[in-house]
Amino acid sequence: MYPTPAQEERMLLHCAHARYVWNLAAEQHAHWKPGRKAAPGFAEQCRQLTVARRE
Repeated sequence: MYPTPAQEERMLLHCAHARYVWNLAAEQHAHWKPGRKAAPGFAEQCRQLTVARRE
């Protein structure tokens, strides 16, 4: 695979966005402690992603 410079830049940006979303989900679950409301589940995370895409 030999992407053009523009394709390479776009792929790197896509990977950066995916890493950001993954880290955000991991952070939400890592901050859970007994006595707190549960971290967002799959459906809530999907809703949050939809809102983030609009912005």
